[in-house]
Amino acid sequence: MKSPDPASLQNLNDIVLPATVNWWPLAVGWYFLIGILFILFTWFVYHSLRRWYENRYRRVALGELQLLEKNMQKEALRDSSLRQIPVLLKRTALCAYPRNQVASLAGKDWHQFLNSKLKSSAFTKSAATTLDTISYSSDKLSGIDGRAVAALLNASRHWLKHHQPASLKQDSRES
Repeated sequence: MKSPDPASLQNLNDIVLPATVNWWPLAVGWYFLIGILFILFTWFVYHSLRRWYENRYRRVALGELQLLEKNMQKEALRDSSLRQIPVLLKRTALCAYPRNQVASLAGKDWHQFLNSKLKSSAFTKSAATTLDTISYSSDKLSGIDGRAVAALLNASRHWLKHHQPASLKQDSRES
């Protein structure tokens, strides 16, 4: 029963809640946000795949170096495996840089080139000497110290992982 007094609590009615707001269809701003996120995701995937594809030569070279290092443990394969290290470095450099910059390099110029493509020099004097000995010696390589070989392997691995390849813009200007 309703009371004649307007301030009476008996005159209160239940609160009527509005209908819930649906998520669909989305407002225009959400479509713009989804579009921008899709474009950013596509750009990220494209550049990641491109970087992965461009570095395939690096992965192959590191795999070959690992195989050479494993083969050096066998005495019969030590010399031939050691002789493949300079070849592997030159082949990798030819993949990453223009042929006219790399192909004719030897000795001190080759070491300077290798070090110039890194932020910090990997080929120290001892590693460079070992590289030259392996490259130009026709004798057996059993006289090369194990620590010198380990230093050369570490320098080679560091160069293969961290060298800065020539950009496509530089290649097209030099050709």
